[in-house]
Amino acid sequence: MLSFENIYTETQEQCQDSDATSLVTIKRAINTGAKKFGAVLNREWRNTNKTFSLVANQQYYQMPEDCIRPKSIVVTIGSVRYPLTEIESEDDWNRLNMRTSTSSVPSGYYIRGSDEFGIFPIPLASVDDAGSINYERRMRDMSQADHTAGTITVTVDSATVTGVGTNWTALMVGRSLKVNDAYGDGMWYKIAGFTSDTEITLENTYSGATAAGLSYAIGEIPDIPEEFHEALIDYSSYRYYMRRKDASMASNFKSLYDEALRECKAQYSSKTTSQYTRAIRVRRGYVHYQPTQGII
Repeated sequence: MLSFENIYTETQEQCQDSDATSLVTIKRAINTGAKKFGAVLNREWRNTNKTFSLVANQQYYQMPEDCIRPKSIVVTIGSVRYPLTEIESEDDWNRLNMRTSTSSVPSGYYIRGSDEFGIFPIPLASVDDAGSINYERRMRDMSQADHTAGTITVTVDSATVTGVGTNWTALMVGRSLKVNDAYGDGMWYKIAGFTSDTEITLENTYSGATAAGLSYAIGEIPDIPEEFHEALIDYSSYRYYMRRKDASMASNFKSLYDEALRECKAQYSSKTTSQYTRAIRVRRGYVHYQPTQGII
């Protein structure tokens, strides 16, 4: 698994260009390449669920900021879950709302515009966290270098990580942490919570050995299957050489990227869940260009 910094650093090495202006275009290309993978992945890959509160006499609610499209909405009243039926037609929605209707149990929802949804009938009472929206999550652009300040302490079977001189911030929630020290287990762990500049919480408990004073990295991880992270190096290298009008080099890297994209589509376009649990296999045919060796 590669972080955003791992990817753009290797691209710079591939292209033998450390210029700051070139780095800006390389980073942009990495994000573009990742989104092209996102377009061929089964939509289930980025499914996310968030709760919202019902507000008495309020019909319309804001969608989550990272929502591309809602997939389902469920309202829980007491201990009973009520799946809402989507009302797809604007005319049908308007007919339902010709007269104001309220109820303690909504039955339908309607997507209005690109950023809000309405509930019918209008909730009669306020209920905290009663609603749950399942939606396809938007792929965010990566922009941050790895954070490596200070040292950390990790504990086996604990999700809490503490540090010394780490200077962590709330903006790091959603990124991933990896212990770089030899005592680490080599895995990236998504950060779920921020407590202070020296304490964070992981989404899953740490499975490596308990240890203190460890070096680490907190980085942004591409939201695509990890066996295709290296393909983002191919895509950014392709765009680099296209800008320099080196058609031969650009074509070589484009071929590598396209092959990875086809393989990703073949493996992950299915809706079966087995695709998410299979062992990661080594990709074949992705030997990157080296200036002294050429393409193998």
